[in-house]
Amino acid sequence: MNSYIQSLFGISKKEDETIDEPIFQLPITYLDPIHIHPLQESVVSDLELVQINAESSYLYEPLFQPKHEFARKMIPQWKNYITTDVDFLVESQEIIQSLDTYQESIQRTQYDVSYSEMVEIWKDIKEDPHFLERYSYMEIEILEHANTIPAFLQAITVINMSSPILSFFIPFIMFLMPFIIIKLQGHPITFSIYLSVLKDISRHHFIGKIISSSVSGGFNIRNMVYLLGIVGLYCFQIYQNWLSCSRFYKNIQKINTNIISIKKYVNYSIVSMESMYSIMNDKKSYHTFSVKLKRQLENLKRLNQILIKIQPFYPSFSKIGEIGDLLGCYYQIYSKSEYSNALAYSFEFEGYINNLLGVYDNVVNKRITFATYDNASDLIIKDQYYPSLLMDASGYTVNDINLNKNMIITGPNASGKTTYLKTTTLNIIFSQQIGCGFYSSCTICPYTHIHSYLNIPDTSGRDSLFQAESRRCKEIIGAIIQNQEKRHFCIFDELYSGTNPTEATKSAYAFLTYLAKFENVDFILTTHYLDMCERITKEKSVLIENWKMIVECMENGDLEYQYTISPGISKVQGAIKVLRDMDYPLEILDTIKTYDISNKDIAVEDIKIKKKKKISTTQ
Repeated sequence: MNSYIQSLFGISKKEDETIDEPIFQLPITYLDPIHIHPLQESVVSDLELVQINAESSYLYEPLFQPKHEFARKMIPQWKNYITTDVDFLVESQEIIQSLDTYQESIQRTQYDVSYSEMVEIWKDIKEDPHFLERYSYMEIEILEHANTIPAFLQAITVINMSSPILSFFIPFIMFLMPFIIIKLQGHPITFSIYLSVLKDISRHHFIGKIISSSVSGGFNIRNMVYLLGIVGLYCFQIYQNWLSCSRFYKNIQKINTNIISIKKYVNYSIVSMESMYSIMNDKKSYHTFSVKLKRQLENLKRLNQILIKIQPFYPSFSKIGEIGDLLGCYYQIYSKSEYSNALAYSFEFEGYINNLLGVYDNVVNKRITFATYDNASDLIIKDQYYPSLLMDASGYTVNDINLNKNMIITGPNASGKTTYLKTTTLNIIFSQQIGCGFYSSCTICPYTHIHSYLNIPDTSGRDSLFQAESRRCKEIIGAIIQNQEKRHFCIFDELYSGTNPTEATKSAYAFLTYLAKFENVDFILTTHYLDMCERITKEKSVLIENWKMIVECMENGDLEYQYTISPGISKVQGAIKVLRDMDYPLEILDTIKTYDISNKDIAVEDIKIKKKKKISTTQ
């Protein structure tokens, strides 16, 4: 069973066992497997594509702008794959551009979907383990078919509704029956004859017990207590019957309200699916998705046929005649997989469509742009920016990228290096999922593999930090060697930071120059290893180029970050500003400032001592 439905609504084990595959899958999953490429969990985690917990943000949100729970629950499905099928990506762009037609058709339905209400209704039907008992259905397996027979359910309803009334009126009927019997027998009506007949017909009822007790023992204290107990039990029985009848009435009212809500939602979903089917049906890469959409659409229409005769609840005798159909309809939604699956599919489909509408809104408002695909081009992106900055009141800065050479980026802490890495990678992923991204233009030859080296855990239980970093690099090398005919894009944030700077610089240089030899690999690295950058400049590498984040150094020692990129190597040191912004003690900051002077003084003293030792030994 699809985890989306399980997490949002819950599906009973019995129902789950009958389903072999997810009810709803994104169109990308139906493509030829050679064009579908999984995103590694490390990439998803490093880029914060999905929400890790309730408090965390996620980078799909600015793209999809989910408006309700269905849409938010759909987002994790997007993190699984990218595609190299350019036809699919172009047709996805065409579908997004056609969503104005979809919106017009939906607006004509004049139905405001209450998604939270549908969630609660679905939980009431599919999560309640006491569903059959709660709504007075047959629980014995051999009799379950009776739950679909309106006449049978109508009879059960009459019994349930009439039992308290019958229980209340039986004593009055018993008091009346002796008159009828005496009259039919032709005897004169006297108190003694009436009492005798009443005693005979009610001997098994509490009235008969009262008469027998009073006749045999009189109204002493013991009999009075006994009589009061019998009367109390009778009243309690009436009360229990009344509660049962009241619960049944409320359940019928609840079922009726739920079915009316389901009927309105189904009508809305039919319009929604038909509209999208008309948009997608002529798209070749969406053929399989459209076929499955059509199948579930037909199931929804069949469900609508049994819902259409159910009218809103109102207390009346005529409404009692509909209760059999009402209960039968509700049970079929519970038990028939074609109906429950169609509803579950519609929930996920609605989430998917809302995601696309969020993309469409971004396109219309010029926040994102469609990509262009060229198998002979390097990655070229103009005016790209980090998605979450859309919600930043201070605005955002744009940058370009042209990966005709691999890039090494230097700059002080907090200057935007890692954000640049993430921005580029996110836009590649979005461009290879839905055909657009946060930029003014993009030309891309699609990648098959995306590798990330951003947040390497220090797994002290097994590896040191340096070992964990080395292991990740080795995994990336292995994937590239095994897929040399595929295109790879890699991002690295400070290689081998878990060891000493000297060996880290050597190791990083060796790793990058090795990686650069693969023509099918593009990479971007952020680093503070200036020796490595200067060596690459001296060697005049045709495969790797140095870039820097622009930072203005103010007269008072502050740094003004521009968050833009340009060719070159940055030698600006920004750690002390970060510490000052975090309100570190002044003593620590002063020690940092005088550290280089102290080192020079120590070095001079060392030289003097060495000279003295040398003179003394020669003497």
